[in-house]
Amino acid sequence: MGLDSVELAMSLEKVFNIQIPGPEWGKISTIEEISEAFYAKMILEPSDKNISLSIFNKVKNIIKYLEINQITITSQTKVKDIFPIESLQKKWNELESKLELKLPKLVEMDFDSNLKSYIMVFGFKTIKRKQPVTKGTMKQLIDWIISLNYKKIIDLNKVTSKYEIQRIVIGVTSEKIGIPVNEIELRHSITNDLGVD
Repeated sequence: MGLDSVELAMSLEKVFNIQIPGPEWGKISTIEEISEAFYAKMILEPSDKNISLSIFNKVKNIIKYLEINQITITSQTKVKDIFPIESLQKKWNELESKLELKLPKLVEMDFDSNLKSYIMVFGFKTIKRKQPVTKGTMKQLIDWIISLNYKKIIDLNKVTSKYEIQRIVIGVTSEKIGIPVNEIELRHSITNDLGVD
């Protein structure tokens, strides 16, 4: 494990208040495997509360209140189909303010879908642009919001599900390595996909 991996491991152990032995860390390569390692060692506090559904309903109600769009919103509705491009930043800020939770940051490609995913210089791909948030679904947006705000949304002393563990792992990983939550997936390799040494 490199220094970044050790720091990430220590941060996660601190958040969950659980130690994972070094040899076990050595076998872990993906975000999902990290989540599974903590899940295997935790005693969960089962609850009827569904944080994903709760945040989804709250976001949906605010969108309706702000009159952003009148379409029927489901978990599979694309974010870009809800927010008109001409008022995207303004409405995004209003949603964030009313929700009182951090939203993923919008990037260039959210405002211009014609941009290529890489910046080209002399015909060569140079810098990879950040992934657009608006290409995600409402389900993904809710997941990202929970990961960004895990300290506020999830009671870290009473984690209730594997889903909550996954959201916390992604939130901590984003904080530690500086990659936006919408660019971290459970299947991602810590080293190959996320560049953690």
